[in-house]
Amino acid sequence: MTRIVGYVLIALLFCNCKNEKTDFEEVSPTSNSASNPQVSVQVIEDQDFQQQILANGKVEAFKKGELRFNTGNRIAKINIRNGQRVRQGDILAYLDNDLLKNEVDRAQIALEKAEAQLVEEKINFGVSKLEESEINPKVLKNIKFKSGVQEAINVLENSRLLYDQTILRAPFSGVVANLDSRVGNFITSGDVFCTLISDDSMEVSFRVLEGELGAISLDQEVSIQPFNNAGDVSYTGKINEINPLIDQNGLIAIKALITSKEIQLYDGMNVKVLINYPIQDVVVVPKQALVLRSNREVVFTVDKGLSKWNYVTVAGENSSHYAIKEGVNVGDTIIVSGNLNLSHDARVNSTLVKENN
Repeated sequence: MTRIVGYVLIALLFCNCKNEKTDFEEVSPTSNSASNPQVSVQVIEDQDFQQQILANGKVEAFKKGELRFNTGNRIAKINIRNGQRVRQGDILAYLDNDLLKNEVDRAQIALEKAEAQLVEEKINFGVSKLEESEINPKVLKNIKFKSGVQEAINVLENSRLLYDQTILRAPFSGVVANLDSRVGNFITSGDVFCTLISDDSMEVSFRVLEGELGAISLDQEVSIQPFNNAGDVSYTGKINEINPLIDQNGLIAIKALITSKEIQLYDGMNVKVLINYPIQDVVVVPKQALVLRSNREVVFTVDKGLSKWNYVTVAGENSSHYAIKEGVNVGDTIIVSGNLNLSHDARVNSTLVKENN
């Protein structure tokens, strides 16, 4: 009897456990096939596309000169240092010129004596009270010849020219560079004393491929960016020279005058040059909208909640966008994020975002 009661209790316990398991299965949620991927979408708008040509360039001062003395001697004084800004006409340095200075003084004294003699000659000729314009030209010439005034003037001018050759002046305003000479050094007329760079006008020299020449013209605007561009600094310029020769590498030399004010560029600095030109009859999409599938370029669109796989033909690109020749159209809703692992006809949850222009 005891054994029968035990079997009954075990059976009841087994039934209760089975009922509890069945109830758990009934209340647990049914599993979805997969959660729909979240994507961001944009509507393609009709807009212009600017193709970009990127080239490496070098900044050059539009006005730069190697300064030399017109004569040779020992350097007596230097008024400048590298990096100093000077104005046109400023004296940069002197050569040892004491002897030449003495010659100028002697010539000045000789002229003053000749002018005193000229006064006496005018008295002798009876024209002392007349202005020189009122004196007969032949008489005036004879008077000056006898007084020695004209000769003294010529000697003084010649001595001043020789003296001025020992003084180096700035031919234009700019910044001093490559100054290696020291006081006491002997320098000749063939030696470069320093280089003067005008940073008022700078230009950039660069080269483009022969096939890109059709997109370039005089006065076309360019963007110039230093390689160490930590603050996203950009300057503008205009193409002012196109060399009509193609070198052995198929490249064409171009120069652009930098038009921005207050530039922080230096002669010899390496920069990036960007040239924009429009491409017509294309659809513009952000770069993140394009992915590769089977080694082909694809843009996903959304139609009734399903992703659609579209092969596209790219006509060009710039730093942020692609120009699409065919495959998608203006007004299509394209996927711009969440498309890296997306498949065709996948159901997606989409969020419309605006493009940052």
